[in-house]
Amino acid sequence: MSIVLFSLLLGIPFVSAIVCALSPGRRVLESVTATGTGLTFLSALVLAHEVLKHTFLSSPNAFFYADALSALLAAIVTGSAFATALYSFGYLNAHVAAGTISAGQLRLYYALLNVFLFTMVLVLLSNNLGFLWIGTEATTLATAFLVAFYDTKRSLEAAWKYVIICSVGIALALFGVILTYFSSVTIAGSSSPSLLWTTLMIVAKKLDPAILRLAYVFILIGFGTKAGLAPMHTWKPDAYGEAPAPISGLMAGGLVNVALYSLMRFTVLVNKAVGHEFTSTLLIIFGLGSIIIAVPFILLQQNIKRLLAYSSVEHVGIIAFAIGLATPLAYLGALLHMLNNAIVKLLLFFSAGNLRLAYHSKIMRRIEGAVHVVPFTATVFLIGVFAVTGWPPFGLFVSELTIVTAGFTAGHFLPTIVFLVSVATVFVGFIYYASKMAFGSSEGRERQIDSTPMTRILLAALALLLLCFGLLIPAPLMTLLRNAATVMAG
Repeated sequence: MSIVLFSLLLGIPFVSAIVCALSPGRRVLESVTATGTGLTFLSALVLAHEVLKHTFLSSPNAFFYADALSALLAAIVTGSAFATALYSFGYLNAHVAAGTISAGQLRLYYALLNVFLFTMVLVLLSNNLGFLWIGTEATTLATAFLVAFYDTKRSLEAAWKYVIICSVGIALALFGVILTYFSSVTIAGSSSPSLLWTTLMIVAKKLDPAILRLAYVFILIGFGTKAGLAPMHTWKPDAYGEAPAPISGLMAGGLVNVALYSLMRFTVLVNKAVGHEFTSTLLIIFGLGSIIIAVPFILLQQNIKRLLAYSSVEHVGIIAFAIGLATPLAYLGALLHMLNNAIVKLLLFFSAGNLRLAYHSKIMRRIEGAVHVVPFTATVFLIGVFAVTGWPPFGLFVSELTIVTAGFTAGHFLPTIVFLVSVATVFVGFIYYASKMAFGSSEGRERQIDSTPMTRILLAALALLLLCFGLLIPAPLMTLLRNAATVMAG
């Protein structure tokens, strides 16, 4: 069963990418991408079900491996990709109708979207930490061309900045992987599978603590750069701001979680080898730093997609802060926040894409009176704003409340208070901008067709999920979350 599931999760997006690269027709591209991402998501759900039954799944050579943590992230990432594919149809067709993109660009987009999904799944299923690193680097290559998709000066600059900063970061992560291998090979021997995470966990207490601490510094900087932790976040506003809206959403809801997953795997290993005090200190510092740095940029922002990019910096910081608290409750809060943040970022970026199509601008002062021009989009955008700022009864309120409770319970009073003040300040900024865009003057603007029926159904479903996860988490999902938190606890 494990071989079948691993083959489906990796094979479907790989084959879909090839078919899209060779296909000339728009309908074929859409059908292949919708079917491929949908089947990959379904395979991830089956994987999660099997992991709940058997604790973990492994290939015969242990090269691929899935436990509750990887199964949870696989479901989040593949679900995000499926939603992105469905939103992309209407979004790109509007661009084609306006003559802003060509048939060749359309083919490139769908091929790279499937490649992007393949690389993210490769990271989540790799038991070998070397291949985990390779997969993470491959996500950069897949998304760089998508960031530059519009082929403008600003999009090309953003793509180069993204490639250079993330490549430097991931190169530093490679030093961490090499140091981890060096530490393990002295214990297990060069003939053993010394880079398999499952093998490393068995011998973790025998590894050299000094080498692992040094390795973790490189790992944190490297994968933290890819996740967008401050101060390594500088690529994110440009990349999110210039990429197509659905790709920005998938980067915020999928790529960020993949980078955090890689960091979490190493965190679990280092915690088992040297205790959690070292990693906790670093993660709390970088987490709070990301939250604090994002605040002024959110308050003084003009571009709606850059606003959401800095929100992503803030929420990556929230997750890192929660992981740094290093308690079972905090781990549960971090995982729940990863799930809810993925959903809300998709909702907000998709809504921002609709607003850009309606107003032909990303500048917020030019987007006014949206409730009169595109009422449905304005409504779901406002729902997303209340959700992303942690208002009840949405899912992010539950995850943030869990993290705050964990912080106070663990005795981290001052960091948790700083966390609360920063989150409250972000709320003020978001509400200010959202109210002006939604309720400002619509004079001179006529009501427009508010996206396609499929897009409206998708946005409504995302909003409903945020509400449902704030009121009641389904029992199987809660079990998977608790099991994943147990994996993080080592």
